[in-house]
Amino acid sequence: MFKASMAVVDVKPSRLKGMLIASAEGSGYTAAFDLVEGLYTLAKGDAIEVLIDEQKPEDLDSYEFCGHGYLAAPEDKGFTLLSLWGILFKFSPPLGLRQGTKYYLCIRRSK
Repeated sequence: MFKASMAVVDVKPSRLKGMLIASAEGSGYTAAFDLVEGLYTLAKGDAIEVLIDEQKPEDLDSYEFCGHGYLAAPEDKGFTLLSLWGILFKFSPPLGLRQGTKYYLCIRRSK
């Protein structure tokens, strides 16, 4: 399981209509990920909690976004790239996840 407290440091438009790209830092990691307008929103300065686990969280309703997916590239590239229904999440340094394993990724604003 991976759990991190992060701060959103930037949100910028994507080349794709209806998409934004967020960048976050914290707990020794950086992350860049897609934000789908109308699905969930984050703003620069938001404090967030990120959870990645093989098990669906029992407190699923406490998260603003939750999805499941798989590694989209081997981690030997120096980062972790998860694809959740085509929504991409990139973490550096690598998280040590396994190819072919389904992972749940959930995000919520910190309380």
